[in-house]
Amino acid sequence: MFITESYTIAAPLFIRLLGFIYFFAFGAFLFQIKGLIGQNGILPLDSYLRWIRSRLPKNYYRLLPTLFWLNSSDAALMGVAAVGTLLSILLMAGVFPSILLLLLYVFYLSIVSAGQDFLSFGWEGFLLEITVNAFFLSLASPPNLMIWISINLVLFRFHFQGGIVKLQSGDPNWRNLTGVAYHYQSQPIPNATAWYVHKWPMWFHKLSTALMLFVEIIVPFAIFGNDSMRLATFIALVGLQWTIWMTGNFSYLNHLTVVLCVILVANAYFPPWISDASTLIDPPSPVIEFICLSAGAILLLFQIVQLWQHFIPNETFYRWLQHIGPFHIANRYGIFAVMTTNRYEIIFEGSEDGILWKEYTFFHKPSEITRRPRRVSPYQPRIDWQAWFLPLGKYRYDAWLSNFIYHLLKGTPEVLALLRENPFSQQPPLYVRTLMYEYTFSSAKEKKEYGWWWKREYIGVFTHPVALNEKEV
Repeated sequence: MFITESYTIAAPLFIRLLGFIYFFAFGAFLFQIKGLIGQNGILPLDSYLRWIRSRLPKNYYRLLPTLFWLNSSDAALMGVAAVGTLLSILLMAGVFPSILLLLLYVFYLSIVSAGQDFLSFGWEGFLLEITVNAFFLSLASPPNLMIWISINLVLFRFHFQGGIVKLQSGDPNWRNLTGVAYHYQSQPIPNATAWYVHKWPMWFHKLSTALMLFVEIIVPFAIFGNDSMRLATFIALVGLQWTIWMTGNFSYLNHLTVVLCVILVANAYFPPWISDASTLIDPPSPVIEFICLSAGAILLLFQIVQLWQHFIPNETFYRWLQHIGPFHIANRYGIFAVMTTNRYEIIFEGSEDGILWKEYTFFHKPSEITRRPRRVSPYQPRIDWQAWFLPLGKYRYDAWLSNFIYHLLKGTPEVLALLRENPFSQQPPLYVRTLMYEYTFSSAKEKKEYGWWWKREYIGVFTHPVALNEKEV
């Protein structure tokens, strides 16, 4: 690991592959951003920025770092998404990687800071932290040692913290190794493969859970071993991400993790045709070397503080991390610390008379019981993801929900474009309500005889019928 000359192929390849991730990260917003945070969106960015500025008149720009302070129009939103998509293609082509990484970081940080509830997922910060390290990595070949250690530590922390939080949470489903058995059915957006794997015996699920915890908690220590140990780690970590991708839809997270794992592969393990294309080693200037050394030391310090804070919380460290938090330089990792064991879905319905109700359907979250769960990652349908969280809390705290219902009543085109089917294409409904159902995978017999992928049981009213004149705007 510490002989950076052995990674002159992996480092630039990893940077190019980051362009692939940014292509999907930015490209997805071309179809969603106006409906989510545009002028006529669910959580309008312009209103959000005005509110932040009124509450934090002196520190708003630091606590919410975004280019949209300059212009928050729909044209600006679409422009940043479009330019980011173009820059990602250029990065894949290897054109001026350092400049492109800096621009991509600034543009994506701007969207993440502005995205509110719709960009609050862990992989956003993961991508930004990786990009910060990749920028300094791109400045020198072979990689600067301090930056190289830092980016390897990011990979270590992501897996180690992700595994250890499951045990720290005290959730019995992780400790008795049944967590994965629930996961296939209860995850935010399952795919068809999850339906099949869910049917496998419990001993398989327990073995899968044990192997996952082993790969997340124990295997990452080999990142700091020799080249052969790192290759074995690459195989284990990529294998884990492949199985997660096969049975779920987690945006670009699995793809991003695999791209980062490329840094584990030494030159000797690449095929000859890639080795022949290895870039020439050009020692950096003393200025670049000093910049990389200093930046690497700072990034390492913040990561060590983050690790310390994970196990031994400290008020001083907490304040440090709060200051750098908005820039996603060193994030805390760990998802699914507590496993969701039941799947509840919120169904949105509209009515013209309060008697006959018609259902709105989303592109990818479960709705009709006969509709096959789709594979959609690395694309992320953000409204579908957000709806998954509704049953987990109290709806009155979800501002986006009341705004979403308002736009359904109003028939806002930008918001309706986020849905697969609008049953009121001629004119908006007079009333909208939401109902809660419990969804479970169908049995093999039910799927064969009736074409069911799901079964659903009515639980009750989630939000009572509301009319447009009852919505406070």
